[in-house]
Amino acid sequence: MTREDDSQWSDFVFWTISATFIAEEEYITQKMSDEMDGISVFGPSFVEMYRHAIGAVGNYGEIYSRHVESIEPRQGRNLLNTNPFGPQQVSFF
Repeated sequence: MTREDDSQWSDFVFWTISATFIAEEEYITQKMSDEMDGISVFGPSFVEMYRHAIGAVGNYGEIYSRHVESIEPRQGRNLLNTNPFGPQQVSFF
């Protein structure tokens, strides 16, 4: 959740969280994050932001497994949408 009047921060948070989903779709794990390409969506100061985010916490599946799996097994809406339509986001890695 971000403030309604700070669209730049909201975009930053949205794309960082989206990066965790995309990393899982692309089979990029926390240990592999250093192999990711740099992305300049937010300018030259943030070229490695997605690499650092995934390196710090892992992809969505790793985060879920570490923090939620023991409470709520991963199923339904918490699974990637790979069938029948495939990923719902465009990969930028």
